[in-house]
Amino acid sequence: MTTLGNKHRTVLVSERYSSMNHHQAIVHKKVTLLILSLSLTLIGCSDTEVRPTRPVKQLPDYSYQEPESPKLAKALPWELWSPFQDLSGKRLSNPELLLGDELQINGKRRSALDTYLKTIGTSLLPREKEAAAVRIASQYLAVDEAKKALGAVSAYFKEKGLTESQVELPFSLILAYGYGRLGDADQSLAWFAKSYLQSKGNGPGAESARKGTILFLRAVPSTKLEQIAINWRSNSFINECIGRERMRRASRSYDPDDIPSDRPFWGQFDSVSVSESAVSVPLSEGGFGTGVVGVILSLSDRFGALGRDTRHGFELAILGDTGTPPLRVEVRDVGADTAAASAAVRELVAGPRVSVIVGPLLTEAATAAADTARELGVPLVALSKSESFKTSEKIFRLGATSSSQIDSLVQSAMGNFGLSRFAVIAPQSASGTEYVQALRSKVSSSGGTLVFEGTYATADDGTFMNLAQQLEDSGADAVLLPDTIEVAGRFLSIMSPATRKRIRPLGTALWDNAVKIANSQAVFEKALFVTPFFTQSSRSVVRQFVESYRGRYGSTPNFLAAQGFDVGTMVAAALRQSQRDGGSLSDALVRLPPYEGTTGYITVAPPGNISRRMYVVEVTRDSFIEREAGDTSASNVNSAYTYRGNQQVDNRTNELLREKDASVPSGY
Repeated sequence: MTTLGNKHRTVLVSERYSSMNHHQAIVHKKVTLLILSLSLTLIGCSDTEVRPTRPVKQLPDYSYQEPESPKLAKALPWELWSPFQDLSGKRLSNPELLLGDELQINGKRRSALDTYLKTIGTSLLPREKEAAAVRIASQYLAVDEAKKALGAVSAYFKEKGLTESQVELPFSLILAYGYGRLGDADQSLAWFAKSYLQSKGNGPGAESARKGTILFLRAVPSTKLEQIAINWRSNSFINECIGRERMRRASRSYDPDDIPSDRPFWGQFDSVSVSESAVSVPLSEGGFGTGVVGVILSLSDRFGALGRDTRHGFELAILGDTGTPPLRVEVRDVGADTAAASAAVRELVAGPRVSVIVGPLLTEAATAAADTARELGVPLVALSKSESFKTSEKIFRLGATSSSQIDSLVQSAMGNFGLSRFAVIAPQSASGTEYVQALRSKVSSSGGTLVFEGTYATADDGTFMNLAQQLEDSGADAVLLPDTIEVAGRFLSIMSPATRKRIRPLGTALWDNAVKIANSQAVFEKALFVTPFFTQSSRSVVRQFVESYRGRYGSTPNFLAAQGFDVGTMVAAALRQSQRDGGSLSDALVRLPPYEGTTGYITVAPPGNISRRMYVVEVTRDSFIEREAGDTSASNVNSAYTYRGNQQVDNRTNELLREKDASVPSGY
């Protein structure tokens, strides 16, 4: 039955009721309405915690005129359920609910509301009570009685003993639009954000949440919009919508007096294109903000400690920069979510119009952010250590990759110690395979020989004894063990004393923990391991950084903090150069002179290639010796990067939260 057919059939039914007896009319009415409930579906939803509700504001009551003649009514933005069905898609049989739906789809919303209200206090199945509650709240909002709509939702959930975390998508949207109609920005945006998450960013629910947020922000005065932006800077979805609204208001065609304040803000719902919520046209790099740096990191989830360490190091470098004009940092917390990382890039480009974006740290999020940055044309420096990350003209990567570690390790073994015959014993894992491939490449290009490759699925003594015998027979003078200190120590303990004396063990950054190695110092004697950041270093750039970091944050920095400091120092130098020369920041990064940073000797080459020669630590019987990889002497800190931080430590900062020192993460 077509929609038009529904309309005509409803009129005919009304005419025939007058000539029927009461029993016949009721029976005919039920049959007619049940025939209409065909092939309709309902979108599902998930739950997410939101902030607690606050008292709502009362606005003037606006009159509502009931249509004089029946007309087919379009569903309102929050009405995602199907007529004549409950929220799970099952057909309804309650006469009042069916009649109310019939009235609603014919545009008689006040009559529909009155009909739905008749169900209160009657005996309903749980699914029918839910269907009645959502319909009552929806009709209150439709006739511009937002406070009653919110009250209806609250009463239903109070009666059921449910919490806010159990509010489903249709109710979430009603709350979002209802609070928005009452002018409560924080509550409205909280429920819009929840609705967007519940719909997982797709389908009618996501469209309703996105368009509703956009339209609500259009009704907000500019002074209030900026305060909202501050309050919601940590939410990527709301931030992105705020960024779009800022761009709209910055256009020449924007009329500041064209702010809908007297009628429901969702009135122009159909006129908003979904494409308005996404920037698809690349922007020229020269159009980005001057001296504004975006930072995208995981700050609050299970990887939050990694992001906070990186942020601390980065901010220490930026805060110490005395360039003119001063730099401004816009930080976004995206967790490990790829969609959030991509949305944060769009928001930073549309809103603060950043000159460059730093991060993310986690590989998948970094890849998603890089793809979006590439689309929009904004430079990005990712911190992923994954070899699979793709760099390009404006997409850079500074991470402790397996190849950069092996390059430094082999260069030191050959240049500092004259070793040339290499072996590797690695776990049968993706990481192990990556290190083996990197060793093959570096040894071959350096003129050395890879004489033996051994792998293991489990680190048991039997397997290790067999591999140790093969290693002894190989004639190798160095063996790479790309596993943890504990596993490497077990293997070295199985080797004969003569073999340990002849073959020098090589370790990756997984060994960069002097305390753990000191517990087995005799076993690791003669070992070399690469260190992205050696806190006991005698180099002045490291000593000064450690002192400043401890003074500001009350803890000893780790590698991620040091890497954050290095990328902050480089970005600040590139921004000063681009501001001075008038060129793009990408070109300025490529033209930077070599930099002896806290995490190694760093150089940049086109297109987007950042290489880092790390330092290597030699384990002796009773000490650790930091050595530069290869035979090139380390230069002094380049004047282009001279640290401009506070030389006098502010003791008051020692009261800041003290974080436990962390070792170099094995993977991120």
